[in-house]
Amino acid sequence: MKGIIDLDSELIVDCSQVCNPYLRLLLAAIGQKLAEGSPWVAINKKVAAEYAFPFPLIENKRHYIAA
Repeated sequence: MKGIIDLDSELIVDCSQVCNPYLRLLLAAIGQKLAEGSPWVAINKKVAAEYAFPFPLIENKRHYIAA
């Protein structure tokens, strides 16, 4: 599952995919929670651009299985 969903004017970001605690704090400061207890946050793209949010730092969790 992807950690970022692009909805043209805003982004939906899964905070559980963000490894850096400072980035999670920035998401909490500039975003709006979608539901209580949910890791998803909605962020306006213009606001994210003002804060120069580093989206490539959101890592996809990959699980490797030893063969």
